[in-house]
Amino acid sequence: MTRSLPLSAVEEAASAWFMRRRERASDAGAEQAFQAWLQASSAHRREYERLELVWEDMAALPRPDSAPTRTHDQTPMHTHVPPRGRPQPGAMPAPARRPAFQRWGGALAAMLLVAAAVYQYMPVSYESVANASTQTRNLDLPDGTRLHANVGTRVSVRYTLAERHIRVDGGEVYIDAAPDRRPLIVAAGDAELRDIGTEFNVLLLPDVLQVGVRSGEVRLGAKGENAPPTQTLRAGDTVLLSRADARLLRRQQVPASEIGAWQGGVAVMHDATLQQLAGYLALYRDTPLRFADERARGLRLSGTLDLRQPDAVLDMLPGLLPVTVSRRSDGAAVISSR
Repeated sequence: MTRSLPLSAVEEAASAWFMRRRERASDAGAEQAFQAWLQASSAHRREYERLELVWEDMAALPRPDSAPTRTHDQTPMHTHVPPRGRPQPGAMPAPARRPAFQRWGGALAAMLLVAAAVYQYMPVSYESVANASTQTRNLDLPDGTRLHANVGTRVSVRYTLAERHIRVDGGEVYIDAAPDRRPLIVAAGDAELRDIGTEFNVLLLPDVLQVGVRSGEVRLGAKGENAPPTQTLRAGDTVLLSRADARLLRRQQVPASEIGAWQGGVAVMHDATLQQLAGYLALYRDTPLRFADERARGLRLSGTLDLRQPDAVLDMLPGLLPVTVSRRSDGAAVISSR
């Protein structure tokens, strides 16, 4: 569940002006003061317009039936209604009716403050993807953002009035983020990325998280015992984090064209361990990849892989590294050092 944040001073002022203008629409002096407040800062205008959007969305919600309901112990009562214009003997004079805004304005203002803080975090759209090992998928989201989900990938999207959330639970996603008044937040494992208008790739494997930026900027923060400070990544930057403790394994610059190259059927590896390679190839296979010893896991290689033939990649390993690859009857492949 998303936590509702306290309202800032600007948000509180915008809410107060919003209610005041609806209660006193004919107050010329108040309107002049409001216009002066609005022009004093672009943040004032932006927050007021955002509040109007929230109010319009709330107005579009279905309203409950206002007819009174009768509980099981209530019985009909017949009452005499005296004629209007002449008070009955012993009756107290009826109090003068206050304008509706005086009677309800305070309650509406309180409701608005709460609703604006809570309703903006309610989901307004949701998508979920779980790709098979032979399936990729493209998603066009309501704001114009495009997701390209690789094989073996699990990803979910939740948009609210205040934020855009994408969660990667495993696999690889290339994100072409559209500009929007709401921040785009991508969660992958224990790391969180905030988009600053960009195209970037997120690869979440059992042992590592890799993030690469093709254009624009991404801010990467991670939680963990050895997590590095928040990283700002720009075009060509790639970062590799350990999922065990968020330790920074590598940060390097690569040609931006390599980032998201899997969409063309290839992947470029830079000094990757065989364990990382095996985790990546597992996205493309229905049967497991195993290691016979720890030495084989730690061997490293660099090069361009043809992802359309993952088994051919395995077959070429003995020619590149001191390993053997054996196939089991269940379809599993076992990599051993030699």
